[in-house]
Amino acid sequence: MEILFWVVLALAAGLSLTRIPGLSRSRNQAIFLCGVALCASFAIMLPPVYAAIDSLFVRTNFTDLFAKLGLFLAVNILIAQVAKPLKATRALQLTAGIPGRLILVLVYGLDMVLFALTTTDKPSPGLGAYMADPVVFGYNAVTVLYIAFLCSWLIGPLSHQVRKAGHPLQRWSSGLVLAGFSLAILRSLVLLVGWIVPGLYEAGQSISALSALSVVAGLACAWFALRKYSAPTIRQSHLREESA
Repeated sequence: MEILFWVVLALAAGLSLTRIPGLSRSRNQAIFLCGVALCASFAIMLPPVYAAIDSLFVRTNFTDLFAKLGLFLAVNILIAQVAKPLKATRALQLTAGIPGRLILVLVYGLDMVLFALTTTDKPSPGLGAYMADPVVFGYNAVTVLYIAFLCSWLIGPLSHQVRKAGHPLQRWSSGLVLAGFSLAILRSLVLLVGWIVPGLYEAGQSISALSALSVVAGLACAWFALRKYSAPTIRQSHLREESA
């Protein structure tokens, strides 16, 4: 699982770096921030990094709240950016709109409350070593279910994009992002099953990493299409304003 996290971190960092040239022209700012937030979240979850940061705090595993915040921000920005060109109004409202921002604050606030109720003695990324504790399970469930909820609103629009006639790279990009969002929903199901069948936490974390990897690959595919062809072939807001 740790290898998958390193791969996601490397690809997300690489893709974020490709956004830097456009920042001075006020382009690609959102997707750059998404990449930075995703990199920060996955970097924090790496055991050596997690232990080093956690040693700075009095409360054990306080570091995990930072990882979740980074993940929440990355997912919200990403969903909003993909929803715009797909005209997925509901998904856009639940991320970039006032209702979405309110939900984000409430969800993160609930996570903070649940974290305050946990009792953990040793650093454990995601509090995975304490999943048998109902409070810790609820703490993780809030995060996983929230992300799955947001991703579910784009399954239909992305499926339509995959079936629609167009350049193969356009369908590949949409297909990879669709696969990533579908894996996020599968992750939530694995989490719930894990409450009945112990020992699925590592499998669930691997699914989360594969989900992120698929989405990043989809974004990279879209970026490659715009660099290779004179006209944008993949109409997604995080790339469509960039010249080829």
